[in-house]
Amino acid sequence: MDKVDDKKRNDKFLNRMKQFNSKAGNFKIECFPTSIWEASIYKTWSIILGNIIPNKDKIKSLLEKYCQACLADEVILFERNTFLYIFSYNNKKNKDNERFEKICERMKKFKNTCNIESKKYNHFLIRNKNNTIYLNEFENNTCIMTVLSNKSVTLELLKLNIEISKRNFKEIMDNY
Repeated sequence: MDKVDDKKRNDKFLNRMKQFNSKAGNFKIECFPTSIWEASIYKTWSIILGNIIPNKDKIKSLLEKYCQACLADEVILFERNTFLYIFSYNNKKNKDNERFEKICERMKKFKNTCNIESKKYNHFLIRNKNNTIYLNEFENNTCIMTVLSNKSVTLELLKLNIEISKRNFKEIMDNY
């Protein structure tokens, strides 16, 4: 799909999808019009990753509870090495449908910059006049990003709620 003219890309994709489905028999095939050269690959892999994770409803519920306990606007769970979006909970509507792909792409660039400079991190905090963004390791293979506009929430409260959520997350995974 990378080398297909933009005007013909959708038609080409639909034709290819029909070919796959005609040969699939009883298997359900889900196709994505993505390219290795654009951010949509993050969305595709994130959907795949989210579909294979056990107990996803319990994990989503845990994120919702964490978000509410921290008075956060949004909480996002990422795969730690690739920064693929896994799940999130959002207290505010966001109009950018591609924001997870953009966040993933920026986080990977940040991680690569740290690797180039031989810097290791397990958390970081960004504050501006409107928001606080806190990224922290969550479990062995995940990290959690908390986005806040509420200025009264302290870093200590975030850390405490992350530790409590980690225990609940471990319990969910141990019971799988």
